[in-house]
Amino acid sequence: MSVTTTPTTAIAPSVTTTEPTWSRPAVSGAPVVSVVSATSGAPAPGAVPGDAKDSAADDATGSTAGHRTRPRHRPRPVALRAAWFAAALFWTAFAVLEGVNHGWLAGGMALLFAVAPDLTMLAAIGDPTPTVRGQLPPRAVPYYNLAHRAAVPLGLAVLYTLAAPKEWAPLFAALCGWLAHISYDRAFGYGPRTKEGFQRD
Repeated sequence: MSVTTTPTTAIAPSVTTTEPTWSRPAVSGAPVVSVVSATSGAPAPGAVPGDAKDSAADDATGSTAGHRTRPRHRPRPVALRAAWFAAALFWTAFAVLEGVNHGWLAGGMALLFAVAPDLTMLAAIGDPTPTVRGQLPPRAVPYYNLAHRAAVPLGLAVLYTLAAPKEWAPLFAALCGWLAHISYDRAFGYGPRTKEGFQRD
């Protein structure tokens, strides 16, 4: 009796390998998004240095790699700045006229109040908050903004004109000097600050 032996072939188990998604090349034409690590600030694998999205985020937050920087300041329109400069010349002429007509006290008050609004920055003395160039310490911001609101001296000037029981030229000269200071600031692009101490747009 003959025995026929049929050879058996071992079937290897099928193994499916999955390629990690992070190693796949970017598809042509697909946008590449830069991902920045929250802890180290370093770009993740596959990130593109100098990505526009990262730059926009840095500009919006005013920080790059954890350092505080001054946010971008948009210049005011030329026509508006020209109008403020014309107002500055008007109030300067008015202050000088008050000094000439009413003596040294009126002239001195006009000169004092022409520089007094910036003295509010002295309120920041002793403020431990670290600042960058162009930033006013937050402690001084409320006083600085109040002293640089044109409505304050203008309202006082109207009140003085309409309701003052007795005319006192040095007071009116001081208000003219104050308004001249604010107008010059606006003409050269300065004005009230944000609560962080930066120039407002």
